[in-house]
Amino acid sequence: MANHHILICLPTYSEEVHVNFAFSLMDLTRALTDSGSSYEMLHVASSQIVRARNFFANYFLDHPKFTHLLFLDTDMKFPAEAVIKLLAANKTLTGLAYPFRRFNLDRSIAPADSGLTMRQWLEKHADYTFAPVTNADGDMDFVNGFAEARHIGTGVFLAQREAFEVTKPFTECYSPPKQYASMIPSGKFYGFFETIEEDGVYLGEDVSFCMRARQAGISIWALIDQTVVHYGASEVSGQYLQSMRLNGKVT
Repeated sequence: MANHHILICLPTYSEEVHVNFAFSLMDLTRALTDSGSSYEMLHVASSQIVRARNFFANYFLDHPKFTHLLFLDTDMKFPAEAVIKLLAANKTLTGLAYPFRRFNLDRSIAPADSGLTMRQWLEKHADYTFAPVTNADGDMDFVNGFAEARHIGTGVFLAQREAFEVTKPFTECYSPPKQYASMIPSGKFYGFFETIEEDGVYLGEDVSFCMRARQAGISIWALIDQTVVHYGASEVSGQYLQSMRLNGKVT
């Protein structure tokens, strides 16, 4: 795998990380070093996640030594080899499909789910941060674990420089917020993750950026064959591909 210099960006709400995220990050740094890649880490603690993600993206653009930006949310456990696979795929914009940490605990268990373990049942019925591009039959195509996406969550999210450069025309440009101005030497602060609406529906910052990227002609790819644990009030563990198998959509 070619050498990469990766900016690992860690947004937090209150400077807290889950202990299993810390172990995942430690595994990842070893795997990156073993693969011949280098990295630097950047952390922002902020209740304003949109502003934080915009800062990371603009900092990345203003420092050309970095080849990739890697967003990692600190409430997840993920396999290090998943990120290595994202890098090896050499796609402009890609990320892991992972379950939301919310779950409808009042959902009935149907007869068709008889015999599933609780972990399998959760994996089957979890909602995932991934919207696939479907073919004419309404099915999703995937190769080597990758499927094209309309949008993907930013919890484990890898972007090459081109992803932001070509999205600039679809983004408003501002002066940097005062607390970030000294770290953005260009004086330009693009609102890549500013939220937008579609058909009157308010969209999250991850979906909003993906929509801008697709407008700019970027294909977005989701890695669906990796298991991620997303921690919240309860933990939800899931792999999108296994969920499709349990739902009878693939064999």
